[in-house]
Amino acid sequence: MTTPARFSKASGRVTLIEMIIFPLYILLIASCLRWAVHRYGWRGGVGRFILVFVVLPFVPFALGLLASAIYWGMPSYPACRAGKCRQFNYQRRVLEKGGHALFCGCGAPYRKRGRRFYEVQPDGSIRPYMVWRAFRGWFPDG
Repeated sequence: MTTPARFSKASGRVTLIEMIIFPLYILLIASCLRWAVHRYGWRGGVGRFILVFVVLPFVPFALGLLASAIYWGMPSYPACRAGKCRQFNYQRRVLEKGGHALFCGCGAPYRKRGRRFYEVQPDGSIRPYMVWRAFRGWFPDG
């Protein structure tokens, strides 16, 4: 006996919860449309139906697309100050004076907070190095 190339737990059948929820959803839509037509007339009811059940659900979707467009493609880390190390050359290690820092392949310590990337000075203080700007990339900070 051979096993199929792809295995899926989905049987293609409707579950009990789907059999209950889907008719209730259709009933909700129908009752909302009927109420809107009764209250606002045929054009107003259909217009509000389209607004509430078609346009408004796309608002969170559009905001999600915008957020992903802003943050998508943002590299984790910029190139180091020497310009030799890229985003995959950083390693997180413990500092001698406590705390953590990201060390590039050259050995220089850095810290990242949000969209800003800082250089860690020998005394433990931080100096702004780069900032991420949406749709534009990493730029010198300050």
